[in-house]
Amino acid sequence: MAPSGYADTVKGRVTAQLRRPAGSVYKPPPGYRGDPEDFKRQCYIPYEITVDERGQMIAFEIDPCGDTVLDRAAEQAIRQAGPFPPPPGGGAGRYTIYGTAIFID
Repeated sequence: MAPSGYADTVKGRVTAQLRRPAGSVYKPPPGYRGDPEDFKRQCYIPYEITVDERGQMIAFEIDPCGDTVLDRAAEQAIRQAGPFPPPPGGGAGRYTIYGTAIFID
């Protein structure tokens, strides 16, 4: 496991890249009179990122929420978040950081 401060840095960089993609809003059912924004897709996507001693991402994995559009957006955010800074103190050979990509409005 990575030191908590370093893990927070990595997760913060992923969060900064998260973008709700176009087309991620359900259409209200016929006759619905409320706010169509109430139908935004929501999901939580747990992920893990493995980095080496230089902060280079070696691998990542997500636990899909089942919404293909948002699963892809989470993967894209993870890819765009790197490269990461090196872990503090030279670090171990590799660290695994656990986080959750959240799409909820």
